[in-house]
Amino acid sequence: MPATTKTYKSWKTIVKEIFTNKTVISALAITLFLVIAFRIGSMLTIPGIKLPGSAVNSKDTFVGMLDLLAGGGLTRMSIFAVGVGPYITSQIIVQLLSSDLIPPMARMAKAGERGRRKLEIITRMLTLPFCIAQGYAVIALLLTSNTSITIFGQTDIKALTAGQILTLLLIMVAGTYISIFIGDIITKRGVGNGITLLILVGIVSSIIPNFREAYLTIAGKMDSESANHLINLILATGLYVLFFIVILIVVVFINGSTRKIPIQQTGQGLTTDIKDLPFLPIKLNAAGVIPVIFASSIMTIPGTIAQFLPQGEVKWFIAGDGSGTNGYLTLNTISGLVLYFIFIVLFSFFYSYIQINPQRLAENFEKGGKFIPGIKTGDDTEKHITKVLNRVNWVGGPFLAIIAVLPYIVSEITGIPSGLALGGTGLIIIVTATMELWNSIRSASTTSGYNVTRARIASKHIDDITPEKATVEQLW
Repeated sequence: MPATTKTYKSWKTIVKEIFTNKTVISALAITLFLVIAFRIGSMLTIPGIKLPGSAVNSKDTFVGMLDLLAGGGLTRMSIFAVGVGPYITSQIIVQLLSSDLIPPMARMAKAGERGRRKLEIITRMLTLPFCIAQGYAVIALLLTSNTSITIFGQTDIKALTAGQILTLLLIMVAGTYISIFIGDIITKRGVGNGITLLILVGIVSSIIPNFREAYLTIAGKMDSESANHLINLILATGLYVLFFIVILIVVVFINGSTRKIPIQQTGQGLTTDIKDLPFLPIKLNAAGVIPVIFASSIMTIPGTIAQFLPQGEVKWFIAGDGSGTNGYLTLNTISGLVLYFIFIVLFSFFYSYIQINPQRLAENFEKGGKFIPGIKTGDDTEKHITKVLNRVNWVGGPFLAIIAVLPYIVSEITGIPSGLALGGTGLIIIVTATMELWNSIRSASTTSGYNVTRARIASKHIDDITPEKATVEQLW
């Protein structure tokens, strides 16, 4: 991560740079086209499946979590009903195993682009069994939890033939790999992280329906015969929206907060004025939205396993008995929320260390003649950056976890379904992914503008440079 200095541009200048840049506009057009295609696919129900209404009820915590990772494709039981959830789970496992746990995989992670490609192949191969397991779990869960849903005219998974189940699983597996493909194209040819963007679009598409559902839920809990019913309903709804906005602002503030580590440059770059010092910015939420997505993916694994188990103590322990009694590993219980909280905090530490990589930063500083004032280069620099990163994570990690578990706590207190309560995983993803998307657009605009400027200078002054085969770098 390079050192950063303070630069300010007006909004008009930034917008002008973006929308007058052909490369950025092309990338935005590709992203928009692929996102629309994904959303259309998410609304097309798999042939043979009949839903009781317009969509599957996602108020159940497990179904809601699966739908979030599927980018909104589960509510319509579309080809993207499983979505990128299995791929995210595979990424978690591969990253954990490549963190010095398995030496060959650790060497791949440090082998540059070729090593990363090999790890990506392993990740996609590992996605297949997870996708099959989760697809079967989704079918079993929907048929057992809602008898009005029919699949090929049947309401019991045991009544389905092997060929029918295989057909459904093939469609869902194809949908997962198409989702991964779309995400890759967005990452490489469009703007932003493709996988995160697909999840973001699904969440954003449910905002207005969620507000409408929250309004109806609040109205249903009030006495319609009261003389002040309308006033009370307006006040309660307004309070709900106000708290939502307050939490949104707090999340935006925390996500944009940074810890600045001053950087000095030896030689001519050395300065004694603190105001002129460049700095290394470490975000309070250094790992971004990844810890929340990873923790959500991990929490779906026990529920998925439970769908393969017969009724008994093990299934009851994981998911309850299906009659309103929750298991110990669901997000409706204290134990499940504590696990979810711990996973988010742990992934915040783990992934932020991967993102920042203090060891590599210390090596780059030493090679580039940079140092932190008062800190020796080498191991001391690495230890200092690690220390700062750990301190930042002890604030950012628990904050993410609190916001993620807040809806479930509010749901227990107010009776409002957790999917409609304030805060939550969806809100964190909306804020973090949107800010990352905006930064990606600005970065693409700056990089493209720099390359265009270099090309213009080269074309203008190439005749004045000798010898004839002078490089573009000589122009600078």
